[in-house]
Amino acid sequence: MGWLFSHGQTRAQLIARITRNEEHDDCARRCLRHCSSGNVLWTVWEIERPGDTPLRYIGCDLLAWDKGCAGWGYKDLCEEMEPFYYSCPLAYLEIVPPASPAWREKVRAWHAARSRVLTPGDMLTLKGLSITEAVVVSQRHRTWIVESGGQLFLFPPRLFHHIVQQRRSSEPARQPTS
Repeated sequence: MGWLFSHGQTRAQLIARITRNEEHDDCARRCLRHCSSGNVLWTVWEIERPGDTPLRYIGCDLLAWDKGCAGWGYKDLCEEMEPFYYSCPLAYLEIVPPASPAWREKVRAWHAARSRVLTPGDMLTLKGLSITEAVVVSQRHRTWIVESGGQLFLFPPRLFHHIVQQRRSSEPARQPTS
């Protein structure tokens, strides 16, 4: 599916419209919870049809500003589509039956990586980046400064999932086993 934009629509108006409860014929769609993480709107929906068990699912709406129409728009996705976004609140996973266990594992891994604690002096072994080892130097707001090969790099929390090993500065270096 594509993007849907409305002329002059504010972000708040868009979120209010997306999360609005609806009833048509004997079918009701209710937004049980919603929150945004940057420009990703996470929702929990419940659909009720007469004679059926209520259906719940997690929605993932990507939000964006379009200069051409001077308004906000969205692209709607859901858990079943396995979006490449993982900031879904963990509580949402508890109240909705799984539609994609693999995606849910990535959400849990994303949250675990974001809660990682770094301290200056820590040695990091990295995978999937142009640098494979780095030393944590300092922190500026939520972004860390790391040093590798004599160069300094910004290392924001969104890159924490690339850490495959972390050795505290207080831990002795591990000797390779032969």
